[in-house]
Amino acid sequence: MAIVREEAAPTFESWKLRLERAAPDQLQAELEQFLLVLTALGTPMIDDAKVHFVYHDPDAAHVILAGEFNEWARGGHAIAMERLGDAGFFFHTLTIAEPSRLEYKFIVDGEWKPDPLCHHNIDNGVGGQNSFFVVGEFHDPPELEWIAGAAHGRVEEFQFESKRLLNKRRVYVYLPAAYDRDSGIHFPTFYVHDGGEYLERARMSTVMDNLIHFGDLPPMVVVMIDPVNRMREYWANDAYRDFLCDEFIPAIEARYRTIAARDSRGVRGASLGGLISTYVALSRPQLFSKVAGQSSGLQLDEKKLATLLGAVENSIIKFYFDVGTYEPRFIPAHERFVALLKQHSWPCFYQELAGGHNWTSWRAHLKDLLVFLWGKQSP
Repeated sequence: MAIVREEAAPTFESWKLRLERAAPDQLQAELEQFLLVLTALGTPMIDDAKVHFVYHDPDAAHVILAGEFNEWARGGHAIAMERLGDAGFFFHTLTIAEPSRLEYKFIVDGEWKPDPLCHHNIDNGVGGQNSFFVVGEFHDPPELEWIAGAAHGRVEEFQFESKRLLNKRRVYVYLPAAYDRDSGIHFPTFYVHDGGEYLERARMSTVMDNLIHFGDLPPMVVVMIDPVNRMREYWANDAYRDFLCDEFIPAIEARYRTIAARDSRGVRGASLGGLISTYVALSRPQLFSKVAGQSSGLQLDEKKLATLLGAVENSIIKFYFDVGTYEPRFIPAHERFVALLKQHSWPCFYQELAGGHNWTSWRAHLKDLLVFLWGKQSP
């Protein structure tokens, strides 16, 4: 019998071949060895652009692969994993051509589960865990790293009680180092939806410190505000818009030294936060001159946004949008909306990125967003 050379870097293809060729009296030993390899190396097994997902459960009947690469198995995009032998192994191979970081789960006989053999899991923001993998040279950009020599701003945190909405929410206000150095200076203001998540997951204060330190941005105040009922408030909601514009912003401008002018105000958010940011700015163009959305849910109220855009007169609003190539439901609405902006000759920077609907992708492009809207030069 031919001797099988052990690999320094075991690949899925070679192990699949070993299992298929194993003699009946050797198969169990090979399966146990394969499981040891998977446990030690972690899954998925990645070989250049090929990503091999492997799941093991002898009691499972059906396993579906769901992730950012197939719209989380919605709309007929579910991927049924193929059974490998009779020992409870299931597999599927994807080809990911670009450097990417993507999240996924398995649906095992109807139950959603993170990959038990994956070494990389992350809080998915809704009380559970997603597994994730990285293909190619995908790294966080340097502006996300804390620099000892930079002048560091500070973040004030407080609870804001709304008389209009009859609720309370957390607010986090980034004040640049220059805010405390000179009490006579007033600053531009950027209002950020899903503020606590931008602060924690996107390292907002560190990014601001670094970009201001290197001269990419002027010092500014960043007001990060949390939702109370995100789905209701952020879905182009008039009551929330009125709260933000007529109650919250005046309160911020009374509390902090901000420049109370539209040219010095911007608003932004991700996903539904991008939708409400766009809606608010188009509804109140006298208040905002800059808008940013990351993976914005424009498709949820596209007609309303287009109508508002057509009605804006005597104002120019600068827009930034990005969207991941692994969230195809978001792309067509962005393309149509950007085309409308071009018809109005409004400045817009739009990019489709190798990524999904996650904070890794959004935080990696904060510099693009901030420099385009507020910097002296476009990225």
